[in-house]
Amino acid sequence: MKYFKHGQKGFTLIELLVAIPIAALVMLATGGVILQVIQSGRATSQMTAIRQVQNAGRWISQDGLQSESTCIPPFGDCPGILCRFVWTDPDTVLLHSVVYRLVPMGSGSLQKLEREETIGVGGAPLTRIVAYNLDGAVCSVAWKNPPANSTFVLTVRATVGLKTENREYEVTPRPGQRE
Repeated sequence: MKYFKHGQKGFTLIELLVAIPIAALVMLATGGVILQVIQSGRATSQMTAIRQVQNAGRWISQDGLQSESTCIPPFGDCPGILCRFVWTDPDTVLLHSVVYRLVPMGSGSLQKLEREETIGVGGAPLTRIVAYNLDGAVCSVAWKNPPANSTFVLTVRATVGLKTENREYEVTPRPGQRE
């Protein structure tokens, strides 16, 4: 056994037996926090994808339900347009025209859904982005039972990180002109 000289210090066995479990508890808590942060990042990606799909569905469904004239591709005069809705506001008697199109987000295959609304004849269009991270190869609007054209189906897919969300919405516009 080695003896300490005067002035030298060290840990006693009791101090080590107390310090080691405390250090283990601190490391265990730190590991739990790190695991929670990693899992919350995955959950955030999933929730963001769900929100984007729901936003696209809500906006197109809302406009489609009140539409008196619904135009769904393919139509040659307007490439890139997902769908077009026209209706007259019963309170103001103003004509509303809404066009939805998928626009590239930059590099990569994901796109954003753009909604352009014009109120009144000759009114200035108001454009807003209603959803991001949409897969343009999957997102579509199509009539459910052609040639009756009474209900259309909106198919939407959003991808955020490694998480993907798919939804289909069925919308029956007001009776009127269908294209």
